[in-house]
Amino acid sequence: MLEPSHTPAHRGQFAPFEYAFYSGLTDRHGLVDLFRHLHPDRVEHSWARRPDLGFRYDHAHGSAALAEQLTGCEYVHETRELAGDGSRLTDHSGLAVRLALTATGALLTSDPATAATPAEPEPTLF
Repeated sequence: MLEPSHTPAHRGQFAPFEYAFYSGLTDRHGLVDLFRHLHPDRVEHSWARRPDLGFRYDHAHGSAALAEQLTGCEYVHETRELAGDGSRLTDHSGLAVRLALTATGALLTSDPATAATPAEPEPTLF
């Protein structure tokens, strides 16, 4: 999925449905591209074949109400940097989203190595 106003344009490399999917999330479903909400003109690429040929493939979308709680949204490019042994975690950048939210209830937490009990019906990893 690629935003229709992507920089560089990459004309002819993508089918109309690849742009339409992004537009559908924003226009049809009313979701907000959280990165674009904070950075309307910034050029960032979450995947690149080479430094001058990048793509912003990775997105986080949310409701307009959630976007109002957004305090940060940045790409984490270290995930695609080569390690000393020539390996890397992935060929895509991570996307860190920060929100100013207040919990309305306690998060149920448990040891994932133990089975759930009636007191803690849903084990979690937290």
